[in-house]
Amino acid sequence: YKVYVLDQIDETIAATTVFTDAVRDGDVAAAQEAYAPSRQGWERIEPVAESFGDLDPKIDGRAEVEAEGMEFTGFHRLERDLWETGLQPDSAAMADRLLADVTELVTRAKAVELNPLQLANGSKALLDEIATGKITGEEERYSHTDLWDFEANVEGSTAAIAALRPYLATADPALVATIDERGKALSDLLETYREGDGFVLYTDLTPQDVKKLTTALDA
Repeated sequence: YKVYVLDQIDETIAATTVFTDAVRDGDVAAAQEAYAPSRQGWERIEPVAESFGDLDPKIDGRAEVEAEGMEFTGFHRLERDLWETGLQPDSAAMADRLLADVTELVTRAKAVELNPLQLANGSKALLDEIATGKITGEEERYSHTDLWDFEANVEGSTAAIAALRPYLATADPALVATIDERGKALSDLLETYREGDGFVLYTDLTPQDVKKLTTALDA
């Protein structure tokens, strides 16, 4: 799983470079197009995001961090600039900081010691977070690209469980079969909202759609 994490960080650095270059160039349309793809590698490693210390809120914090005395930086600060307020005088500097923080993930990830219980609990906690929090559209509140995050979160959780499969398959094969079955059902449901290389905007979903996703995530 550590190899998986490092691979996803490399992908994030490459995609975030494209995104932040567009922000620095003042090309709003290109930056908006690059935004959701740039986040997917990060969202895949969220089961262990807390292992990276203060980089988690710096990279992925929402506006509420200001109430906790932190500066609002990272992906969601630039999301707000691109969809809500327009680019700000410090947007380019924020892009520089985001790319630096994402690059720092490599050093942090290499130093992290992961354990099986952390992977299992992190995966479950992430799916719970989607089902109870992200399902409201709170995370991508300006761009409404939540389904890109959901897909990446599910993929990351699935990868964590895959790393535990040799043990689980012996300890509880029935549980593995259940996880596989319900995981496929969730992935299949997400696929019904596919549009081109991405997904429909979250605001296009009906209340019934959201209920279906919640039920699949709970399972």
